[in-house]
Amino acid sequence: MTKENGFDNGFLTDSKQWEKTIKENDLKRAEESRASLQALTDKAERKRAADQELFYKALLKTRKEEEEKRAVELEKAKARALNKVEEEYEKHGVKSSKTEKLENAYRSTLGNLRGLDD
Repeated sequence: MTKENGFDNGFLTDSKQWEKTIKENDLKRAEESRASLQALTDKAERKRAADQELFYKALLKTRKEEEEKRAVELEKAKARALNKVEEEYEKHGVKSSKTEKLENAYRSTLGNLRGLDD
């Protein structure tokens, strides 16, 4: 039987060599575990960052849509309020700018017709 590096016919016979081999294997497994855990951690971090970016984009889109909706509603409310005020003043004989423009358009049309002032 030959002894080579603590092995005898493929079996480990030297206890110090045996301990050394066990420690090496343990260190190797620990390093593989750390590398595997780091890979999982990196993957989870990339997914979290992508999800967070997607959420941020959705939030910005929602905010923009709400601002646009608010602007439209504000313009509608302004127009309704202006119409209401103008209607109220027209009841008291004050002509609105819309009525004045319409009357001016009628005057210019009637002024261009032949036969009225001939």
